[in-house]
Amino acid sequence: MKVSCRWLSDYVDIEITPDRIAQLAQRLTLAGLEVEGLFETGKLTGAFVGKVLQCAPVPDSDHLSLCEVDLGDHTSEIVCGAPNVAAGQIVPVVTPGGELPGGFKIEKRKIRGQVSHGMICSKQELGLEEKSPGIWDFEPELGLTPGTDLNELLEYDDYIFDIKVPSNRPDCASMYGMAREVAALLDLPLKELDVSVEESLPDVTGLVDIEIEDPKDTPRYAAKLMEGLKIGPSPLRLQHRLIKAGMRPLSNVVDATNFVMLELGQPLHPFDADLLKLPIVIRRAKDGEAFRTLDGEDRTLSSQALMIGDQNGGVCLAGLMGGENSEIRPETNRLLLEIATFFGYTIRMSARSVGLRSEASQRFERDLNPENIPFVAARATHMIQKLTGCQVHAGMADAYPAPPQAKTVTVRPERAAMLLGIDVTPEDCREILSRLKIDAVVENGSLVAQIPSHRQDLDREVDLIEEIGRVYGYDRLVSRSPSPALLVGQKDPVERARDRVRELLAGLGLYEVVTDGFDLKVWRERLEIGADDLVTLKNPMTSGQVALRSSLIPDMLAVVETNLSQGVNGGMIFEWSRAFSKSEGEREVLAGALFGRLDVPLQGKRMVDLATAKGILDRLFERLNLTGVGTSSEGVPTYLHPGQSASFTLDGKTVGIMGALHPSLGEHFALQTPICVFEFSATDLVAEVERPIRYERIASFPVSRRDLSVVAPRSLPEAQIRAVLEAEDMVDSVSLYDAYEGEQIAQTQKSLTYELAFRAQDHTLTDEEVSEAVDRIAAGLGSLDVSIRS
Repeated sequence: MKVSCRWLSDYVDIEITPDRIAQLAQRLTLAGLEVEGLFETGKLTGAFVGKVLQCAPVPDSDHLSLCEVDLGDHTSEIVCGAPNVAAGQIVPVVTPGGELPGGFKIEKRKIRGQVSHGMICSKQELGLEEKSPGIWDFEPELGLTPGTDLNELLEYDDYIFDIKVPSNRPDCASMYGMAREVAALLDLPLKELDVSVEESLPDVTGLVDIEIEDPKDTPRYAAKLMEGLKIGPSPLRLQHRLIKAGMRPLSNVVDATNFVMLELGQPLHPFDADLLKLPIVIRRAKDGEAFRTLDGEDRTLSSQALMIGDQNGGVCLAGLMGGENSEIRPETNRLLLEIATFFGYTIRMSARSVGLRSEASQRFERDLNPENIPFVAARATHMIQKLTGCQVHAGMADAYPAPPQAKTVTVRPERAAMLLGIDVTPEDCREILSRLKIDAVVENGSLVAQIPSHRQDLDREVDLIEEIGRVYGYDRLVSRSPSPALLVGQKDPVERARDRVRELLAGLGLYEVVTDGFDLKVWRERLEIGADDLVTLKNPMTSGQVALRSSLIPDMLAVVETNLSQGVNGGMIFEWSRAFSKSEGEREVLAGALFGRLDVPLQGKRMVDLATAKGILDRLFERLNLTGVGTSSEGVPTYLHPGQSASFTLDGKTVGIMGALHPSLGEHFALQTPICVFEFSATDLVAEVERPIRYERIASFPVSRRDLSVVAPRSLPEAQIRAVLEAEDMVDSVSLYDAYEGEQIAQTQKSLTYELAFRAQDHTLTDEEVSEAVDRIAAGLGSLDVSIRS
């Protein structure tokens, strides 16, 4: 909703300065009326009403005119390029030194040899519309005289709030409703509206009959009758206010109804009374009924549309738009003014059925207050009488089948203090509520509040407490620490282990993925993992969620498949999650996959391999303080390559598997690329990670390094050779840096080269001591049929 601060100041005294307006915007936002935008309209200076006395073409120009303009105390020659300029027109003129709303300053200038002393303006140049076909020719009915200052007729130097009004606050969808909120928030008096009407004609009772077909659709329908109207333009200031609110001025009667709608939030509709054949009937439209609306559209209606009709047929789509057959015309003499409320849902369905929404329908959809109708009728009648000089029939035709009962709500100040965290007395609460026009009396220490009809959103004690907090100011509430004692908590071993593993694997270059936990049937069947042990769901939501997964490997391969199909060269992923089975129940599982290129700098297009995967797991086990980790060729699933896979044991218990994917599965991927996977029982890893870490003192003596090449049977696992090397007390570290199988050695053998670092904790080793250690290693290797190459 657009709110003009100059218009707002008619009802509550606010200071219109940049700082005060910014503070008001903040205060409204904190009170729940969010200011989504704040705009400055600009200013207009040096602008006057002028009369074009003469208008002649400028020589050597096909569109310019030299106009002699009467500005009251003098005349000026002004060059004008508008096609519609003509002698006798009353026009807006900005004189030299003046400024337009966009900041453009007008200066005396020579055009085609003619000196122009100002500018004749269009509505576009005055900031009143986006595009104008020509200059603004004031209607003669306005009675403007040359020399009148336009600043007194229009209303510039304004600020416009764009406010998001909550759906439960239709009372704020109006200028006066917003003024009521501002007055309450700033504790300022709210000015009363002038609703005085001179009723000189007979009572309307008996002249206007109203029939409501369904009171649920139309809670209340009322009408005022007027005669002797003089249709014409509205005063310029009223027009300007409508423009700033986003509406287009039409005529004094229509503008008055739109003005009151913006002012009080209640839409109204004027009918030419001479075009009606009473009584007025509010009914549902007939299926297929034809009706032409004011926008000239022929519409075919259904029974969802609510219609205002007379004896000749429909005259208005209730709450949406009037019809051409009863619109206000220049010759209109008698006026029937509709003031009504409709059921919001009915208007919403009616608007949808005809594909039409309007300013009125958006307000009616919020269920307006029927009790406000007499006040709105008086205000609108006052405005129309003031603008048209009409005579008004006494009273108001009113159909009100079921008036609602007034509501009362009891508020306990101690409850308000507890919820808001502030010390408020019953008198404090009563004073704040009174600023919101909510009358309350103190009874037995509590407040009994009479809920005004315009605040139908207030039903419970907590609603009024919220109002007290809003007006008091949420920004003034004191921040306090929670009073209960807080206990220091800690994560359980599973959570601590999961955090460590995530951090370690991420540091090693792996990305964590999250999958949904359901059995991935397609990949499970490809991997030939049985379904007998699956935990099935009794009521699956979709066909793809009939069971819980028993392994994370299918999910890892599904992620790999998706990435390869999208053109990803490679990557390394992992997931710590849960798997389920009938035999083992719910368990924590760590799984991962390495695929494609590693994209390691300076190493070309190197692909992942088993050594890369094994290195990542070794570093993980080391950082988790896991000892006693071994490998075995037993228990490896069939979906892994038989010669490039292994199962892992921890203190003799199998805890996981790792290996390259079987070549037969490569056809399921978009690219033929190496893929390695691993899966471990995270529960077993947790049990080990909780063991205390043993620290050793850093040695202060240097190491002695020796390269050691050995020849071993190809079938012998490298881990057994490494175990012999590490068993020597003097060996500080072992690094395998070369492996060879080829023509230089027998086909059944392989050559491995290690760098051994020897160190003692209490002295510097001699060459003789290192040589003795190498001899002991050679003896140990001999038991494995491994020999040292010379």
